[in-house]
Amino acid sequence: MKFNWGHGIIVFFVIFFTWIISFVIFTLGENNDLVTKDYYRQGAEYSLTMDINKRSAIYRDSISIVNVEDGVVIELASSVANLPKGKDVYFYRPSGKKDDVKLWLDQGKKELFVPNSKLIKGRYNVSVSWNESDNKYKVSKDFMVR
Repeated sequence: MKFNWGHGIIVFFVIFFTWIISFVIFTLGENNDLVTKDYYRQGAEYSLTMDINKRSAIYRDSISIVNVEDGVVIELASSVANLPKGKDVYFYRPSGKKDDVKLWLDQGKKELFVPNSKLIKGRYNVSVSWNESDNKYKVSKDFMVR
């Protein structure tokens, strides 16, 4: 049997449709969640976020995050630890919200230990936030859990 232009068209369509179907199956298996549930509201309130970041800039070096053998330690400087209220600590994992971790750090505590059982290896954006005299403060740092 001789290969002619009709066979070529059929072969092209079979290969093309196979590629399209495999592409659709691949994209349906991908995680397509938004970064946060209230993505649009956060976008509208971006100027407030900028004010919080500007106000919090003086505390940027007051917080350190360190990998230890069996977990992660967040250390606060005395100036931040002794503020009147406790702090929210949020480990945000960009690749999946099911791996996010929220913790509370009581007033006066200078360290928070997070065991490896709560975190998986990889990149996190760690945020420490608190309120002081009707102003919100938030310090965020990128961190790699090993």
